[in-house]
Amino acid sequence: DSAADPPRPSTGAAGPPEADPAPGAGPVPAPPKISDPVAFAEAAAVMLWSYDTRDTDHGHHLAGVEAWMTPESRYRDWSSVSARVPDPTLWSRMADQEQYATADAAGGHYPSAFLRALAEDPAAITEAYIYAVTVTGTQRISWANGGSGAEDRSITLAVQCRPSRACSLVAVAPHVAP
Repeated sequence: DSAADPPRPSTGAAGPPEADPAPGAGPVPAPPKISDPVAFAEAAAVMLWSYDTRDTDHGHHLAGVEAWMTPESRYRDWSSVSARVPDPTLWSRMADQEQYATADAAGGHYPSAFLRALAEDPAAITEAYIYAVTVTGTQRISWANGGSGAEDRSITLAVQCRPSRACSLVAVAPHVAP
């Protein structure tokens, strides 16, 4: 860790990643049981950029995404996260075209504004243990009859990583923070 990085919560009970596929719904993977904010945000970004309308209906996909959310309603911003999933009508049209997407994360980092705020008040992180992380990566979309394309993606996520607990998703920022 460099001096500019915020303190990481202790791994405690969260421990290393696990291969257990539950409790994700359909092809949405279960959230990893990790306590590193950047690694969790990278996994969450890949999850948000990936979908498969060929074998998952809209409701099951949303349920899988929701499994990544913090259980703390005070901090949870489900509307900012669920807004990243196409609405049921669009999902149905995408399914008609057998559309699916895969993604990968090229890297994640703490935005400069988050690091500045943390430097000004280092104890503030201990109230909610919410970290801002910007992730960049690539989304590859495919559809019926061999159609495909790829785009670079960037997203800033708020992730909660309390000590001795696995991280969870809090929100998607309205804009990407550098």
